[in-house]
Amino acid sequence: MGVLLRPTPDMGAWVVEMFTDRTCLRRRAPADSASAGARTAMPADPAQDDVTLPELDVEVASSDRGFGFEVTDLAPVIATLDQVLDDPLYLDYIGRVNVDLGRWTAPHAEDGWITIDGPVTNAATRIHDRTVELSHVHVAELRLKLVDFADALAVDDTSW
Repeated sequence: MGVLLRPTPDMGAWVVEMFTDRTCLRRRAPADSASAGARTAMPADPAQDDVTLPELDVEVASSDRGFGFEVTDLAPVIATLDQVLDDPLYLDYIGRVNVDLGRWTAPHAEDGWITIDGPVTNAATRIHDRTVELSHVHVAELRLKLVDFADALAVDDTSW
């Protein structure tokens, strides 16, 4: 069992669970706005809750996988990775091993989603959350790729 870290305000709906050699990033679903008594009621317009998920290319054979998140989550994902990089479990582990570089592709944005392919250990999407598990040796490069991408988006707002 890992250590669940207290999220910072910059992380939005993302939380971090730390293990000795890996981390799990989890995005919680937005809080239900309906009152407790109206939990079984359907929303007035179900189309409001529809989200277009990025298509997965299942024909590409690769040992690497990736993950995707909403464009609006770019800064929170970077803040989440910052929390991992500052954690004592990460610092202890990364001080004893070599970092594995060159495994992440350049991120790209399409239809309101950012996707990045790379060495994801495990990923899952459930009703109440979405998780991605990464080895500590891949976290710093992922953060660097996303920061560079965010900088490029700030220069060229048409990418969104």
